[in-house]
Amino acid sequence: MDVKSVLFLLLVAVALSQAQKQCCFPDQYEATDGQITGSVQSGQGMVQIASAQIAFDYTNRRLGELVTVQGSMYQEVFDYNKGVLYVINLTMKTCQKVPLPTMQMQHCVPSNATYGGSFYAGDHKLNADTFSYSINDGSNVGNVTLSVTKDNCIPFSETFIGSSGGNQMLTVAGFVNYTPGIQDPSKYFTIPNYCPAFLTPEPKEGLGPAFTMKFPL
Repeated sequence: MDVKSVLFLLLVAVALSQAQKQCCFPDQYEATDGQITGSVQSGQGMVQIASAQIAFDYTNRRLGELVTVQGSMYQEVFDYNKGVLYVINLTMKTCQKVPLPTMQMQHCVPSNATYGGSFYAGDHKLNADTFSYSINDGSNVGNVTLSVTKDNCIPFSETFIGSSGGNQMLTVAGFVNYTPGIQDPSKYFTIPNYCPAFLTPEPKEGLGPAFTMKFPL
């Protein structure tokens, strides 16, 4: 194979990779997110299993979640317009209001992501592309592997390997029961009246990066 042929193939591969990176998630949707997180804190291993109903609302720059974890119910509201995150314990009726780690809401596969290939589930009923990229937002440092459906870029799975708050962590997440649009926004985004008006200085509780590192997402 001559040099021109090699260069042509390289250009085709680069063009394909760049085209894949332009994939953006739907502007508004609901889905169910199941996660398993393993972490090491103070030399002790821990495992957390959680599930969440999520409402992704890029139109209004917000993300809402109703989370079940360790027998408790939480609501999380990521308000990217105001740069705040509400962590609401619906079981204990407590609420934290803390700054978001980043003001940018992820809407697309990141520009620094590397295309990793494609796969299918079932009898070619679902086809997806995989991407990998690194993150470092000051709290979460590590590598993410994200898969999205081929034609409409719906998130399908996400894996994080790295550290959060200085603790080693592995999170594996899967997204199912996707529906376009958000049927009842108040279900996810209504802030209880017992939430503070000012920022909480030091978080006293939280769900960890399993749900605060959403695209997340």
